[in-house]
Amino acid sequence: MSVAANVSLIVATLDLQLVRLIRGAIRNADAASRAAGGGSAGPAAIFEPRRVIHPEPRYEPRQVIHPTPRFEPRPVLRSDKLDPDCSPCTVPCAPDRPHIAKSPIQPPWAVLPWQNPAPPAKVVKVVQIRPDNVRRGAIIDCFI
Repeated sequence: MSVAANVSLIVATLDLQLVRLIRGAIRNADAASRAAGGGSAGPAAIFEPRRVIHPEPRYEPRQVIHPTPRFEPRPVLRSDKLDPDCSPCTVPCAPDRPHIAKSPIQPPWAVLPWQNPAPPAKVVKVVQIRPDNVRRGAIIDCFI
């Protein structure tokens, strides 16, 4: 046998002994807790499903607030406090017509197209910069 095979066999044996020692320690701890009054060998806690409570629905009327009524005195018009020159009219007055102010600016829907001809389009000057062939060399297009 080679040395590598012997080493791996020794490591496996030590691992097996470690597992046996851990299991023995667990077994001793369980026996000690049972002897101290820990109860049966079953699980320590019982997990039950969560309770669901469905309360009876209550339908209550809407809250209505009734403010206290406020009674204000009626305005009294006295004839002695009125203008003495003013006498009641016997002929009914013509109803006032509301004054409609005309705007000095005409609305766009009232302007006919031939009344305001469109102004000529502005000419924009386009600056064309020529390439600097003297300083940077010639531009060669190659279409291959």
